[in-house]
Order: sequence, then structure tokens, then C-alpha cells
Amino acid sequence: MYIPNFDQNPTQKVGRPADASQQMRPVAERVYQKCKIMILVVDGVSLTTVASIMDPFMHANKILGRDRFDLERVSLLEQDPLTTAGIRLACEKPSNCVLAHGDVKNRPDFVMLACGQEVDKTSQKALQTFLRKLAATSVPFVALGAANAFAVTTGLIRADKCVAHWETIGLLRENFPAIDFLNVLFETCERGTSCAGELAALDFAIAFIENHCGSSIAQKIGSHFLLQSRRSGNALQLLNGSAMLCANGRIQKAIAMMVENIERPIGMDEIADELNISTRQLERIFARYGFDSPGRYFKELRLERARQLLEQSELSLAEVSLACGFESQNNFSKSFKKLFGVSPRDFRTPRGGLKYLRENIF
Repeated sequence: MYIPNFDQNPTQKVGRPADASQQMRPVAERVYQKCKIMILVVDGVSLTTVASIMDPFMHANKILGRDRFDLERVSLLEQDPLTTAGIRLACEKPSNCVLAHGDVKNRPDFVMLACGQEVDKTSQKALQTFLRKLAATSVPFVALGAANAFAVTTGLIRADKCVAHWETIGLLRENFPAIDFLNVLFETCERGTSCAGELAALDFAIAFIENHCGSSIAQKIGSHFLLQSRRSGNALQLLNGSAMLCANGRIQKAIAMMVENIERPIGMDEIADELNISTRQLERIFARYGFDSPGRYFKELRLERARQLLEQSELSLAEVSLACGFESQNNFSKSFKKLFGVSPRDFRTPRGGLKYLRENIF
């Protein structure tokens, strides 16, 4: 990760402690350079995303015994933003008061962008203005959840890779074919970081803190939030959430292989060979943890991807069928209707927040 290290006394050379006594002091007594983080919050954002990105920094400050991370919540408009939980989030100032031209002294070290899928036209215009202002500065950023779509449309994200929540990947790939939208938790490029949002923001925040404060602080934060294990940025957003609740390494690896081969499905024997077990053992492992058979699970993953594409993209039914590994469109239609209770053609109409993204952003 490109993020600079703030652990040292600012009067010392990077990578070396001030002196032996400084190195031996309790964590709360060490000298740290403050890191200023501005969190831009937009109406319609998930409260989970905001809490996941803020709480680890607040707890890090508590462990360190000082405000190492100076968090400032900024509202996009004059009024405090309303989250999807119906709770207004108090902010210190509106966005038109920050990142002023020439005001280098008050600029944050990082800007974190948090918004939901549904952004009204007034907010959309203000957000685009803010992103253009951010692009004109050298301040690195983190785009959380749907903020990635806006960052791409304004050219703030121009790299060949960008993370998107799995529900919006199909829509973004259709509209920005030059960018590889990743089905992972977070990805850092030269200027900033794209993150899937929701609980992935927690994984990013802890990785960020670990980079600045070390593994010990990160581990204490993970323990406080009762995390059984840490997820790296390249961990897959598995399409079926039930898999996230299973800690069995073989199941996780098997499903990861399925996700990576949706367009050109692989056989269960190939997955079993990769895991050095028989296909019968693979079936037993899936059954032991309450999953459908591996073959059926894989088929439902492909149908779930088809559902996304039908809801988000303009691909024809035949193209969706092929993109999800079905050589026969008739077989695809029957399988889809059996799982979702409606034919792919009748399901075609996009809905909800994704419909809003499709009609108002692109």
C-alpha cells in the first residue's frame, strides 16, 4: 500500500525511532504525528459503511491514548446526511467549506468518500463538483461502495483496476469496459483506494491502521471487534453470502475457484484435484457444513451472476446465458425460472437502487 508511515517522531528520519527511551515507552506515551482524515458523507449511505470506517480509527485512538487519527465528518450539502437506517449523521461542516484553492494548511491527509446507491440529482451535482475539486489536489482518497461509480465517472479513478460491490459489477463493466472491476474487498492504485464498502470498509480501516501503527495495534482492534480472522484486500466478495460464514478452508477455496470460472465452468473433479481430495470427499465436506452439493452450489452461483447481469446490463438473454456458462439458452431459462420463480425475460426490468444508478449516473 502506498500510504506513508506516520509512526516516527516527525523530527527524526523515517524508519528510525527518536531514541531507545522513545522506543521503550508505553504505546500511549509515544510521540505520533497526527493523521487528518476527512470523511465525506452523502445522503443514502449505509450506516454500516460509515461505522465500519470510523470505529476502528476511534478505537485506535483509545488504545494509543491520544487522537492519532483526527476524523472530520463532512456533509455533502448544508444539511446533515440521512443514512439508510433513517439516522442523521452529525457533521462538522459542509463540503463547500473544504479543499478550498490554495488552502493547503487545512487540507486533510486523506479523503474518504462514503455514499449509497441512490443519490438525488442535487446531491449528484454537488458530489461531482467536490470530486473535481478533489482531483485538482494531491490528496489521496478512499472511495467506499457506490462512491467508486462516481469517482470513475468524474475521472478520479483512471487506473485499469477498480473494486465494486458485487451487486454493481455488471453495470459498471458494461459502462466502463476499459476498467477491470474487481470482485474483491479493496484495491489500492497510484492515487487512491477503491473499497467495496459495508463491512469491507472495516477490513480496509484495520489494514490502514496496521500500516501506520503496526500489527500489534491492528490485532487489538480486531480482537475488540470480535474478528475471528483478518481479510486481505484481495479476498473475494463471494457471490453467496452464506459462504462467508463458513471458516472451512477447503470450502472457501472451492467456491473461490467457482467464482473465478463462472463464464467457463470447471468440473467438480477439477476442483477436487486442486484440493487433493476425491469428488466424493468434496461432496461430504459441503454437506457437513450445510451446503448444497458442490455442483448445485456452482450452478446457483452462475444463476446469481445472471440475475445481476439481467438487472444491471443491456446484454441480450443469449449473451447473459453465455457469460454465465450456459451453452443452451433454453437450459438457462429453465434453470433461472426454477431458482427465481420467473423467466429471465420477465425479470429483465431493473429495479431499486441499481435502477437509479443506471438511469441517473450513466
